[in-house]
Amino acid sequence: MSTLKRNVIANYAGKAWAAIINVAFVPLYIKYMGIEAYGLVGIFATIQPLMTILDLGLSPSINRELARYSASPGQEQMMRNSVRTLEVVYWGLAAVLCGVVLLLSPVVAAKWVNAQALSFGVVKQSVLLMGLSMVFQWPVGFYSGGLMGLQRQVLFNYINAALWTLRGVGALVVVIFSPSPVLAFFWWQFLMSIVNVAAVAVALWRSLPATGAASRFQYELIRSVWRLAIGMSLVSVVILLFNQLDKIILSKQISLTEFGYYSIAWQVVGSLFMLYYPIYCAFFPVLTQLQAKNDVASLTEVYHKGCQFMSLAVMPISATLVFFSKEILFLWIRDPVTVAHCHVIMSVLIVGATFNGLLYMPYSIMQAFGRMKVILYIFIPFLVIYVPLLMFSAKHYGLLGAATTFSGVSLLQDLIVITLIHRCIIPGENLNWFTYDLFYPLVSSFLLCGGLKLLITWPITGLVGIATIASCFCATLAITALATPITFKYLKRYVVADA
Repeated sequence: MSTLKRNVIANYAGKAWAAIINVAFVPLYIKYMGIEAYGLVGIFATIQPLMTILDLGLSPSINRELARYSASPGQEQMMRNSVRTLEVVYWGLAAVLCGVVLLLSPVVAAKWVNAQALSFGVVKQSVLLMGLSMVFQWPVGFYSGGLMGLQRQVLFNYINAALWTLRGVGALVVVIFSPSPVLAFFWWQFLMSIVNVAAVAVALWRSLPATGAASRFQYELIRSVWRLAIGMSLVSVVILLFNQLDKIILSKQISLTEFGYYSIAWQVVGSLFMLYYPIYCAFFPVLTQLQAKNDVASLTEVYHKGCQFMSLAVMPISATLVFFSKEILFLWIRDPVTVAHCHVIMSVLIVGATFNGLLYMPYSIMQAFGRMKVILYIFIPFLVIYVPLLMFSAKHYGLLGAATTFSGVSLLQDLIVITLIHRCIIPGENLNWFTYDLFYPLVSSFLLCGGLKLLITWPITGLVGIATIASCFCATLAITALATPITFKYLKRYVVADA
């Protein structure tokens, strides 16, 4: 099995397990903590991705640099020095960030969180623990980026799966048996963040090739990656703000209970990004190596292969979540009130999240070439338009208005960004992308799944409901695989070989 295939499988296995752990315990958290307390968990989930703003592009930079160095012999010491140099910068920023968290957490608790039943003391301590958890979780991105660049993705996913299991199971145990379940939950997150960063740091350093010489901090290495890192950082900030602004604005405008409902919808929608990331992580180092070798033909072929795998991985499950959102939420949460507040919002959000995820592969090819300005030129104007639209829709149309604005602007923005990326990097491939990488998987998934939903006349509840939804998903996946050129090619090859 090739390294690329092995990495894709490992990444999917790791992300699938993380998604199962992430979703499976939510009903129990709500049961033992209450929906208002779960709103704090939603705020934690909203703020945590924002920490990548302070990454300054160092995580994707170390990924790219290690991938480039690994394509050339004699670069072992440079690899170790690069990790040491950027590691020092990273932990210096973490120390500053820790001080900021200690200063601002009381202000955030008092001015931002609209708690009703929870005491201010509990909210303040929870916000402080959130901040400290994120300080130690934040460098995990740097070390995992290094492992991805070295294509040690199987090792990373073993570690990730073990830690997600420990994080989820441990959190449930402390929530059930603690007299203060909210604080117990966040104390456990803080502890697990420390364990997590220690584990991936050791894994990266042991994965680097030995040289017999000490790893050194080199200031000139910072200068060599600084411009690219800043470009990647700015793009990450803009994309992240776009994906988190709805939750940031709503957390201030609505009650913690309502925000809890919105967070539940995003909990499911956010799981889609766990499907995108494994393919991106597996293909990005390969694209970077091909760019370093100036092999444009192979790079274009691998790029389209990654895009089609991305569509195949996401379109069937997106279609299933859109058409069966109410039934899936009820099977999961088992609370009619919560389902009534969430299911339409979830369906609308999935549309935007689906197209945002399809941007990962075009974004990876821009990273490989080190050309990030094109994305900024499109995203920043859209962000300026998005903020007032979001504030207006959230104020006048509530949760559904915010969700609709997010998906509508996402769809238009992403299609424009993808078109411009193709024109800049691989001219002449735009029509191929829209036809083979997008249109065939999209239409086959949504037409079939929507048609199956119309044909179902029996109640989708209990084990029958689970079997029904699973069957619809499997049928949708099978038809989409036949409609997607790359998987049809593989299937045809195996059929001919068996014959």
